[in-house]
Amino acid sequence: FLGFIPLAAGAELITVFGVVNKASGIYGLLSIFTGHPITAAQLVLNIVSLLLLPVFLYALHNVRRQNALPVVAFSYIYFVDMLTNLAFTIYFSVTWFRVFEVTAATEAGKDTSSSLDTASERGLSITIIVLVLLFKVYFCFALFGYARMLVRKAGLRADNGEGKFTRQLQFIMLAIAPSFWRRGGRRAGKGRMVNTLEEGIEMY
Repeated sequence: FLGFIPLAAGAELITVFGVVNKASGIYGLLSIFTGHPITAAQLVLNIVSLLLLPVFLYALHNVRRQNALPVVAFSYIYFVDMLTNLAFTIYFSVTWFRVFEVTAATEAGKDTSSSLDTASERGLSITIIVLVLLFKVYFCFALFGYARMLVRKAGLRADNGEGKFTRQLQFIMLAIAPSFWRRGGRRAGKGRMVNTLEEGIEMY
């Protein structure tokens, strides 16, 4: 993880970051009682964060104990959560840039020297947003890499689960891209996208 941290420690660190991020939803909801303005989208995001907080806390416990199947489930949840956050980030960014452009245009009409500062601030904002999104994608890859390591270590397959519910859950999760989860190298029948995904996750 990051080239110098063990993958297990990296997965735990990612989960801790996730717990802190979800816990921040508490402060978002508290703003309702303090009279701070909050949009419907922000309210939904804060509620979702609080609902996922117990899931992330439970995942942190299983990541530390290296429980393969719960970590696999958490990897999928983290992936869906990443896509959800991506959608909200794009929405908030577009909304913010629209307000920013209107404000900047008003100020530029009064002071022409502010146009360069406006362009610089907008460029910095875009750079930060892109970097945050790239880190989220990287974290997602790292979690799947850690989950695959635990699956191989535990010898789990889509067809060897124990207990009715566990067997069904294990089948569903490991039947998705089975060549990714099972032990072994490339196979001739794999698609290029699957090979690229596996090579990318091996790096983490």
